[in-house]
Amino acid sequence: MSLYPIFLKLEGHKVLIVGGGLIAEQKIEAVLRSATDVTVVSPQITPRIRFWAHQGRIKYQGVEFRPGMTHGYFLVISCTDSEETNRTVYQEARENGALANAVDDPGYCDFYAPAVVSRGEFQIAISTGGNSPALSQHVRKQLEENFGPEYETWTAWLGRMRDVMRKVLPRTERRKELLMLLALCKPVKSSNKTIHGGNHGPLEKIRAGNEAEARVERASA
Repeated sequence: MSLYPIFLKLEGHKVLIVGGGLIAEQKIEAVLRSATDVTVVSPQITPRIRFWAHQGRIKYQGVEFRPGMTHGYFLVISCTDSEETNRTVYQEARENGALANAVDDPGYCDFYAPAVVSRGEFQIAISTGGNSPALSQHVRKQLEENFGPEYETWTAWLGRMRDVMRKVLPRTERRKELLMLLALCKPVKSSNKTIHGGNHGPLEKIRAGNEAEARVERASA
């Protein structure tokens, strides 16, 4: 079955993570990129999860999962070492109207957590529909080599330019064309690989650490 890919805004929504091991730690780290109301339920937690609790970034309940705990949550992820518990959490969360995921149990998932290349607001998500997380991770590593940290700065600048253009230009095809020209990074193919962004232009200057020159070139675009 084909999936419908989306990026969720979790700010303002309640998120529940059931489990406190290394897998739970990974899931918590991922949701904390967006979520501001995260509760973790588990008798035992890793030192890093405990640190997040001490920082106040998560709420922690050091108990076993009990019926009724998923009520009121928007997103629920269960990653205990018990398949039975994970499935129970999933089924109750679904009954309560939450999006739910029992980790490593495709039949008990409303969604799959993709492998993600994250460069600030610039993100690439890779999914195999639960068939091969290993392949997703392999592709992620390849993409991380092609899309470096410079894309965070590049994306932030494009966002500011988009806001300016929306204020000063009417909503026409011309505005759309200008935004496309600003975002355009023509690939330059060498003998053995494709270098995204080419060897000229503001993106390449950011990549090379010459952000001052990039700003000058942007201003003249």
